Amino acid sequence: MTGEDDIRIDAMAGEWREVYRRLVEIVVPRPIALVSSVDAEGRPNLAPFSFFTVVSANPPHVAFAPLLSGRTGAKKDTLRNVEAVGEFVVGVVTEELAERVNAASAALPHGVSEFAHAGLTPRPADLVRAPLIAESPVNLECRLAEIRSYGEGGGAGSLIVGRVVLVHVAERVRAADGRIDPELLRAVGRMGGEEWVRTRDRLTLPRPE
Repeated sequence: MTGEDDIRIDAMAGEWREVYRRLVEIVVPRPIALVSSVDAEGRPNLAPFSFFTVVSANPPHVAFAPLLSGRTGAKKDTLRNVEAVGEFVVGVVTEELAERVNAASAALPHGVSEFAHAGLTPRPADLVRAPLIAESPVNLECRLAEIRSYGEGGGAGSLIVGRVVLVHVAERVRAADGRIDPELLRAVGRMGGEEWVRTRDRLTLPRPE
């Protein structure tokens, strides 16, 4: 229940970093897209994004939102690559991969491979130029549908929407009936600050008629 003693944050005129910190504490848990892309020269890039969701099933589209650098206001390599090449791959982040995915978020110089830095393996995709992440049990090959930008300074976001053209699912995370078993997948997500969350503790609620 909210009341008169609530803290109020001016999201229109307040300092954006404070608003960002509260938003990532409020919008939880957030799934993580481990996005693989390549630049115009074909050099691979890898970066995790927790502003990530499905936006359509028919036809299938997913979206993620890289923010402009809070320090420099510059575009992230992933955004520049998708703008230039128009393709990307999204890998699912699991408990087994969490530490390496966290390492992939380091601010490396342009052109330095996050794959090598994080100890992950690029593998050729079937339909797009961006590589699959070999260690991820699920990879989505995507072609760019659109990019929308919100704001211009540090912390501003760009919504990248991609059409899913091919889905890769490793046999090791499939149940006998063919579905992806969450017990085998063991996906992780993001909370606020430096907190991550496992997906082991679940509840089942049948949908109403």
